Amino acid sequence: MMQRLTSLSMAIIGVFLVGCDWMPGKPTRAEESVLPTDVHAFNTLYSANCSGCHGANGQFGAARPLNDPLYLSLADTAYLVQVTTDGVHGSLMPPFARKQGGGLTNQQVSDIVNGMHRTWGNADDSQAAPPLVSSTKGNPARGSSLFASHCAACHGKGGTGGRTAGSVVDSTYLSLVSDQSLRSVIICGRLDLGMPNWQGTLNGSPASERDGLPPLNDRQISDLVAFLASHRVEFPGAPFPSLGNPRGSGTQVP
Repeated sequence: MMQRLTSLSMAIIGVFLVGCDWMPGKPTRAEESVLPTDVHAFNTLYSANCSGCHGANGQFGAARPLNDPLYLSLADTAYLVQVTTDGVHGSLMPPFARKQGGGLTNQQVSDIVNGMHRTWGNADDSQAAPPLVSSTKGNPARGSSLFASHCAACHGKGGTGGRTAGSVVDSTYLSLVSDQSLRSVIICGRLDLGMPNWQGTLNGSPASERDGLPPLNDRQISDLVAFLASHRVEFPGAPFPSLGNPRGSGTQVP
C-alpha cells in the first residue's frame, strides 16, 4: 500500500513539474514579453524609430519622405545603413545603432533599411538622375541665378517664401538640415508635398512651374545647395531681446 502511494505521489509531482508552464497566473508563451533586441518586423521597427520624423507611412513627416521610389533607388543599402547607424552630423538625425548610443542592433538597422527598399522601392528612372552624393563644389552666385529660374516660382524671390511653398533660406530651417539633405530634396523632390524632382516632374507629370526648363545636372544641383547654404548664420533663429531693452531691440545674442 505504501509503495502504491509513493508511486502515485511521484506521478502527481511529475505532472506538476511537467505542467509548470500552465500554472495559474503564469503567462503563456504568446503572452511573454519580447526583448527589444528580438524585434525584427519592419513595420514595428519603423513605427517605433522612424515615423516620428519621416511620417507614419514614410511620408508627410518633418524630415524627407522615405516612401519615395526614386530616393530609394539612389540611396543604396550601404548608404542608408551608414546614415541610420551613425546619424547625420549637423542635423536632427541621431545615430540609432547601439554602438553609437542608440537602441538598435546592427541586424535591426538592416531590417529597417531592407524593409524600406522592399516596401517602397522600385523606381525606373534612377540611372538618369544625378548622383545622390557628389563631391562637386557648388558656386553660390550660379546657384542664385538657377534658383530664380527653377525654384522662385514656388519658393518666392530669393527663397523667402512664395504662394505655394515656404522659405528655404530661413536661418532656423537651414540650421536643422544638412547640405546632403538639401541635395536629396532637389534631386528627388517631395512627392508628399507636391515638389517636383530634378527633371521638373511630379509623379511622372511635368510641373507647370518648371515648364520649358531643362533638367538639373550634378553641377547645377551643387550650385543650388551652395546658394541655400550661404544663408546659414552663426546664431540662427529669431532675435532675442537685449538685456538693456526688455521690449526687444532686435539684437541677437548667442
